[in-house]
Amino acid sequence: MVEVVAIVPNWRQPEPTLQVVADLAQCGHADLRTVVVDDGSGDDSAERLAVALRELPRAELLALPANRGYCAAMNAGIARARELDARFVLFLNNDVRLPAGFLAPLVACLRDDPDLAVVGPTIVSPDGRCWSQGGDVVFRPNLVRLRNQGGEPAPTTAGPEAVRFLPGACALYRADHLVAAGGIDERYWMYWEDVDLGDRLRGAGHKVAWIPWVRIVHEGSRSSGGGRSPLRKYASAVNTVHWLRQHGSVRDWLAFWLCDVLLYPLTFVAGTGPRAALAKGRGLWDGLRGRQVDGRALGWLA
Repeated sequence: MVEVVAIVPNWRQPEPTLQVVADLAQCGHADLRTVVVDDGSGDDSAERLAVALRELPRAELLALPANRGYCAAMNAGIARARELDARFVLFLNNDVRLPAGFLAPLVACLRDDPDLAVVGPTIVSPDGRCWSQGGDVVFRPNLVRLRNQGGEPAPTTAGPEAVRFLPGACALYRADHLVAAGGIDERYWMYWEDVDLGDRLRGAGHKVAWIPWVRIVHEGSRSSGGGRSPLRKYASAVNTVHWLRQHGSVRDWLAFWLCDVLLYPLTFVAGTGPRAALAKGRGLWDGLRGRQVDGRALGWLA
């Protein structure tokens, strides 16, 4: 048994991915394996990662033959963690920086509470402002809110607190609960899959928690181009509808129709940019028609 397997997805970003691997190697946790999943980058990423990872005895590359989306890439990593008989599975994006000692407190939380399925730290931006202290579904445009985003991080003496979900930038899962939940729903491709997974874990009677005494740095969404990119706007819009059909309450549907559909024209004057605004509109339309995000649907955004 390996206590922790860290999964780091890569898509055409080998340098920051290797920086995360280096941070993990210096984090001070003895029983840790790292699995880098290259999601069919189609460039020289897999070759460069393979060469670099050969020098690290507790890191390996899993190279997928085609881009199957973030969710499928993470599920491939989860399957490898099962082969390694991991007790805990650490989700990491390649746009984070990890301080030494960050992992031990997360592991301690899961060791101490068998009902806790997943725990995550405070995630801050490079300027020190909070990026996430877990997430909620709220009555607002886009429905999702990362708690305390843009504010001062909570004191390290606060918490822990139960949250609706934890973003995949950094979250430590109990492997048994993660597998029993069915892993990540690949129909999401990318975005909203973390909300869905949190809902399914809580629906199974498990706890999802944020702790404030660990902080990591989030440098930005590299693979999707950022929070207002056409890719993110399209995928988030499609998957909002997909999530609503699975989990949405009357209140959630009301928020969607009022804030996202009826107020959609305001997207063009909200600083989003015309291309991203059009991408959101198409995503709403495709979602309502029952379409899902996939490589072909994303082709028009290239």
